[in-house]
Order: sequence, then structure tokens, then C-alpha cells
Amino acid sequence: MGERRPVPAGPPQHDGGPGAIPVPPAHPRDKWSKKMDFLLSVVGFAVDLGNVWRFPYICYQNGGGAFLIPYTLMAVFGGVPLFYMELALGQFHRTGAIPIWKHICPIFKGIGFAICIIGLYVSFYYNTIIAWALYYFYSSFSGTLPWASCDNPWNTPNCTNYFGKNNVTWTNFSRSPAEEFYT
Repeated sequence: MGERRPVPAGPPQHDGGPGAIPVPPAHPRDKWSKKMDFLLSVVGFAVDLGNVWRFPYICYQNGGGAFLIPYTLMAVFGGVPLFYMELALGQFHRTGAIPIWKHICPIFKGIGFAICIIGLYVSFYYNTIIAWALYYFYSSFSGTLPWASCDNPWNTPNCTNYFGKNNVTWTNFSRSPAEEFYT
């Protein structure tokens, strides 16, 4: 048996033998117009909203400025090299998260599926946060704010309105209108 040679992309060709199988033309993949487009897309995907709004809180909870030393070490020696490896493998093989692991080691194919499932869960989380933000934004345009009084159908008998009152009796079971609206 002879070796099969790769056929260059172009119109369907035959290797000349009887019963030869035509090779379909290869479709060219889209490419980034500028390197900066690629860089901004990658940074926008890697540094998401959760990293920005939670980082000061996480830093404060774990020792403030002293937390920055191990964080920087782990980012430089762990996070950035692994991130670069993922980018390099994806660019080299020109595939996505699922098929790249079939090229490296077929038994690791589940890693690619896990990456996609984690991305799906994160999108559920962020879409829920955005939906609540839009709901509260829409609610804030009403004539009287729904969380400013105890005259709403969702309020309980424990609702205590303290707006514009001088002497309010507050018990252990009392809840503000805002607390009842948001919970």
C-alpha cells in the first residue's frame, strides 16, 4: 500500500486511482484583522465582571495588602503560564475547547466538555444578576418607589414604615419596606 499525500486546498481532486474519493475544498477560517482585536477579546473573556467587583472584597477578607504578595506570585507563576498555554494550544491546533483535548490526549476529552459546562453555569449566574439589576432599574421609575411604603400586596404585618415619622416602635420582628421588597 502506498502512502497518501495531503492534497492542497482547491477544487475537488482525485488521487487518480480507481474508486478515488474526491477531497472537498478546505474552508478558510476567519482571522483577526488586528492583533489588538484578538488581545482585547481575550482579556474581555478572561477578566470578567466578577473579577472586577469581587477583587477588593476578597483582598480585604484575606489580609489586605499582604494578600497581594501570594496573589501576584500565583498569578505570575501559575495563572499566566496556564492561560498562555491554553491560548497557544488553541491557536496552534485551530480548534476550540472540546476538540483540543482530543488532539492532546483523547481520554482528556471530558475536560473540554467541563470547560463548556462551567461557561454555561457562569452565563446563568451573570444573566440572573443582570436581570435583577434591570428589574430594580425598571421599578425605580415608578411614581412612588415600591420599597418606600408598606402599602404593597407583598408586605407582611411585620412591615414597619419609618419614613417621615418621628416615633416608630421597632420590634425584633419588624422589617422595613425595602427589606421586604428585596427579600
